[in-house]
Amino acid sequence: MFKPKTYKNSTELANLSGVPIYMHDMIDAALRSRLNTFLQGNTGSGKTQLVRDVMHYLPKSLFILGRNDMDTRELFQQVNPEFLRAIKTGEYSEIKFKELTDKVNYNLIGVDELPNCVPAVRAQLFNLFDGFIEIDGKAYPIGSGYSVGMATGNIGQQFTESSNELGRALKDRMHLIIDTDFFLPKPIDTLEMLTADRNPRINFNDSGEDKTEEIIKKHRELQEREVPFEKYILASYLIHGLDYLSDYGSKTALKSGWPNKLEGHAAGSDEALILPVSPRAAKSIIALSQALDSIVEEKGAGPDYFVSMMTAFKFASAYSGILNQSAVMQNHDENPYKAMDAVIDTTKAQFDSQKDLIDAGLDMARQGQEKQKVLKDFSGRWGFMRNLLENLAKKDENTR
Repeated sequence: MFKPKTYKNSTELANLSGVPIYMHDMIDAALRSRLNTFLQGNTGSGKTQLVRDVMHYLPKSLFILGRNDMDTRELFQQVNPEFLRAIKTGEYSEIKFKELTDKVNYNLIGVDELPNCVPAVRAQLFNLFDGFIEIDGKAYPIGSGYSVGMATGNIGQQFTESSNELGRALKDRMHLIIDTDFFLPKPIDTLEMLTADRNPRINFNDSGEDKTEEIIKKHRELQEREVPFEKYILASYLIHGLDYLSDYGSKTALKSGWPNKLEGHAAGSDEALILPVSPRAAKSIIALSQALDSIVEEKGAGPDYFVSMMTAFKFASAYSGILNQSAVMQNHDENPYKAMDAVIDTTKAQFDSQKDLIDAGLDMARQGQEKQKVLKDFSGRWGFMRNLLENLAKKDENTR
């Protein structure tokens, strides 16, 4: 559905059921699932132009150029000039601000060079990405039911006192972080962009086809789309299975001892490479997977739930902070996506070896039974299935 007006890139990010997924497809999936996206990469890699191209499809957009001298009042002025006027004239009431925020109907908040913004401004921008604006400690909803955030930043930018805060906030608020340097446009793409426009500046031409209603419709359809139960099992594995340690039981419980305390086989396996995802991140992975499935179906192929979930896992988690960066640098050519591919290979092997047992367990639960022979076979990183299936069986039995 989303096709960039100026930005060109025919490099594959993934392949689902024989259908290549390109950068514009991944952005399309993020828009459908209403996931905030952060594009990071070196200067001139097309990040800002890609954001501008999305804005051509969503005319009710706010574009903010991040600066280190911007303050919150200036930000409010850009969001709605009446905010600053209300503050200056003393019309400083909850009712007044609610009236003003009701008029903020941006479907897209785009921020260029987000890391340049001071912490107070970044905090407000993250609130906007979450669909509200905070004034005097009170949260006021914005938009008309659909709003999403996109931001850019250069790799290698040096942050001062707030670098850790920025990292944590990005991981928490930006559901999808794509390093564009690993997916650069091909020579034919750059040739097309060069011959189409020799202006080295970003194309700020606001004319474009308004796709707002279509995007919102796709988003609503995606929310109503049933999630295959297999995806919930996969998500549970990413939360609980990846947390398992053969010697210590739990990576989370090991706290700062992970991964340094691991020895032998564990030190060289994915046990020392990746932490479990959070329940919040798992929700983002499922949502992105659902969007990717819908895109694949529109291109005439049947979805592969495992592949779409693993693709979503890869792009939602590579820069989320769950990878052991030392292992990524030493064993995976400093490429987080290669590290994620290694984890996915192990995950596939795990699921292939457990498929029959999982099917038997789910069949048991559907019948409202608790067969200890089935349950006891789930061990190690699959131990979480015992609790899951026992409670599913009880729930099914109680509903009969």
